[in-house]
Parts: sequence; C-alpha cells; structure tokens
Amino acid sequence: MVTDTDTDTGSYGDVTFGLLELLGISYRPALADLPDQKGWRINPGADYGPLNTFARGKINLRRVRRNWEDMLRVVASIYTGTVRAYDVVTMLQRDGHPTALGEAFAAYGRIFKSLHILQFVDVDETYRRDIKHIRNLQEGRHALARKICHGRKGRALPPLRARP
Repeated sequence: MVTDTDTDTGSYGDVTFGLLELLGISYRPALADLPDQKGWRINPGADYGPLNTFARGKINLRRVRRNWEDMLRVVASIYTGTVRAYDVVTMLQRDGHPTALGEAFAAYGRIFKSLHILQFVDVDETYRRDIKHIRNLQEGRHALARKICHGRKGRALPPLRARP
C-alpha cells in the first residue's frame, strides 16, 4: 500500500520517515530552508561530486541491523492497530532524546529523507507539483473543518427551516 502524506516541514523528523517507509506510506513533506537541508550517506568515503557538501551526514546501518527485528515488531503493532503511532513516537523518546530504537528508526529514515530531498530538487517538476497538490488538498480540508467547527466565530446559526 502506498499513499502520499504531506505535512509542514517543522513537524517531521527522521524517525517519521523511517516509520512511514516501513508502513508502506510515501512521506512527501514540503521542505522549508532547502539549502540548509542535510543529506546522509552510508559510505563516508564515497565521492558524490557536487553533492559532497549536501551528503555530509553518515548513516549508521549497524544501529538499524541491531534493532531490525524490534523495528518490524513496532511497525506490525501500528499496522494491526495494537498501538497508536502517536504512542510509538512518544515511546521512542525520553526527555527529548531518542532511545536506541528511536535512533535506529532515525538512521533508517535518513535514507528516505535524503532520497526525498534529492527527488524534490531534481529537474523534473512533477514530484514538486504532486507535493503542492497534496498540500493544497490538505489545506482545503483544514479550511472546511474550521468553517464547520468555528462557523460564525461562536455566534449561533439560525435554526433550519423545514421545506414545505
């Protein structure tokens, strides 16, 4: 199952990329401060030419391998509804710092975050256009929810009249 998800840049993290990738959900957040985004590499000695400055982070695959079975259990628990994703994200942190399992999800997510950034800046505008379309759809839903929930800013609506 592949679905597209969009969110503001401030609300995602490497853990989110990892969790959603394992759940089969394509995570496509809008990117703020694009020049400041950091890319990640698996092989620190690899030469990426002009992308060397971008790919300045190193992904620790040992963390992922060491925690892989637990990562799959967590994802299966979310998928089956045994646990809420919100609770998992909370569990993966202690006092604002990721746990060992949280670090493993973050390391895994950095692969897909880097691929997302590269695809976002690629010459083909289709990917960016899709993200903008998803974002506009989501903002339209939020506007409708505000209208329904907050209607006339606390003023009561006139009663509905029965049609003759």
